[in-house]
Amino acid sequence: MEKNRQKIGFTILEMLVVVAIIVILASMVITLASRFEDRGNERVIKSTFAMLDAALGEFADYGYEYKDDDSTDEDYTDLSFPLDCNNFLRDKFESVAAEALGLGSTEVVINREYDPNYSGSAGLYFFLSQVPDCRKVLDRIDVSLVTNEDKNGDPLRIEVDGKVYPLNRIIDPWGETIRYSYYINEKEEDEVPLPNEPERDKPRTFPLLTSAGPDGEFGTPDDIKSNE
Repeated sequence: MEKNRQKIGFTILEMLVVVAIIVILASMVITLASRFEDRGNERVIKSTFAMLDAALGEFADYGYEYKDDDSTDEDYTDLSFPLDCNNFLRDKFESVAAEALGLGSTEVVINREYDPNYSGSAGLYFFLSQVPDCRKVLDRIDVSLVTNEDKNGDPLRIEVDGKVYPLNRIIDPWGETIRYSYYINEKEEDEVPLPNEPERDKPRTFPLLTSAGPDGEFGTPDDIKSNE
C-alpha cells in the first residue's frame, strides 16, 4: 500500500511540473505574439504617417490661403498647413473652422458630450479634406484607422453651410486618436523653448504627428512620432 501511495504522489507532482511548464511556455508565446503584433501595428502607423505627411505636403503646395478677417484677432494667412486644433472645445472648433475657411457657418453635430481630445485629429482630417489632392491621399488610409464615432459608438458629424458630413478623425492601430501638432508647445518635454518666445507658440517647420503607442498614453517612451 505504501508503495502505491508513493507512486501516486510522484505522479501528481509530475503533473504539477508539466502544468507549470505549459503555463510558462504559454505566457512566453503570448508575450512574443504581443510583441510581433505591436511591431506590425508600428509599421502600420508609420505608413499612415507617411501618407499624412504626403497630404500635408500637397496642402502646402496647393497654396491654400485661409480667410483674412480684420474683424478678429486671428490671422491664418501665413500658415502653410492645417490649423492646430488640439484640445479645442466644441464652440472653438466650430468658430475657427468657419473663420479659417471663410465659411458661412459650421456646427459639430453630436449625440452626447463632445471630447476635445478628438479635435486635433478631426481638425487635421477636416482641413486636409478641403483640398482635392489631399482627399485622394486620405482615401488611401486604411479604413480601420478612420472613424467618426466617439467613445460611446455614436457618430460625430459636422454641418457646413447646411450640409452634414462625417467628422472623421484618425486613430492608431491600438484605437487611440493620433495627435496633430503644428505649433511648438512649451509644455512638450521634447521641445526646447525658443528665446524670447511670444505668448503664441511658433509654428513648426513641418507638422508633427504622434501616436500614443501600445500603452495608449502620450508622453511615454513608446510614443511613435512622424519625425522619427
